[in-house]
Amino acid sequence: MTKLILAAAGLAVASSASADLTSASHTNLLNPEYYTINATPVDGPDIAGVFGTAYSNMDAGPNGYVAFAAAGGYVGFDDYDSIGVGGTIDVATFRFVGGVQDAGGVAFFEFYDASSNFVDSFGVALTNPGNFIYTITITAYPGSVVVPEAGIAQMYVDGNGDFGPATTGQWFLGDAGPTVGTENVAFGGSNPFSHNFEINGDYVPAPATAALLGLGGLAATRRRR
Repeated sequence: MTKLILAAAGLAVASSASADLTSASHTNLLNPEYYTINATPVDGPDIAGVFGTAYSNMDAGPNGYVAFAAAGGYVGFDDYDSIGVGGTIDVATFRFVGGVQDAGGVAFFEFYDASSNFVDSFGVALTNPGNFIYTITITAYPGSVVVPEAGIAQMYVDGNGDFGPATTGQWFLGDAGPTVGTENVAFGGSNPFSHNFEINGDYVPAPATAALLGLGGLAATRRRR
């Protein structure tokens, strides 16, 4: 089914990045051999996450995808609350809807805890110009990118050309809401729209939690296939 893409000029200014979300390190630019990228046309069929879906908000919703004008720097942020409890997520794949306007342009994805403290980030060079449903598979998994089980995700586009060609980019939003996990729709996006992304991977229990788990409990926290 074709998904309609609407202009987002009328969306609230709330989608511009928060001043509290600017402490991320942009040093974790992944080498090309550490990830693979699959780009599916936005108006084509979506492909479900590979495994271990912790949080998913990929559907456009009844009004179709919307997007702000392409920009460099911080282009959007949103909260997420995965189905994990009391730990972190070792990311195997990250999916989002959007892209950069120039081939080889670099986008960073930053992750903060619920109190806006920076936790981790990663950057990749997107080979295709334009917007797609992207699946980024981190082949250096496990251990390369570890994010909170509940927190905030933010997209940063290399508008200055520090890591590749200077470019602008977009991160699309929809109003369907998450299909795995939950969110606060009033945070980050522009109610009723929220940014489309998905996190897949393994749960890593907090140290105190792990100490209380037997082998059966540990097995239950492993990836869901």
